[in-house]
Amino acid sequence: MKLFVYGTLRKGGANHTFLDKAILLKENCWVYGELHDTKKGYPILKDHQNAIVWGEVYEVNQELLNHVDVLEGYSHTGSDNEYIRVIRQIYTEGYTLHAFVYIAGKTFHNCDQLIKSGNWFDVKPM
Repeated sequence: MKLFVYGTLRKGGANHTFLDKAILLKENCWVYGELHDTKKGYPILKDHQNAIVWGEVYEVNQELLNHVDVLEGYSHTGSDNEYIRVIRQIYTEGYTLHAFVYIAGKTFHNCDQLIKSGNWFDVKPM
């Protein structure tokens, strides 16, 4: 399974150790959306078709994805998740692919601290 990460799970990010057993497939790729600073030390991605968010794609297994679900406050049955895990098209140089992405759940719908560059490391350097 492929997982697109854009915040603290990226290489150099505070939670990257969660992906120690994952395989990095692609750096410098992007997805349509807006990146917002939660002011809690991590960003959220909101659906948006006129902006992009930069990140990385990893190959993960189900066990690892389950651990990331816990980190991201995602439950398959919960409606009050911090994040919702969805499949989105990811863009890279020369091709596209599909990957799981965590986007803002109801908890963060009012978060409006836009990161215009779409790059979390512009706000929280590695």
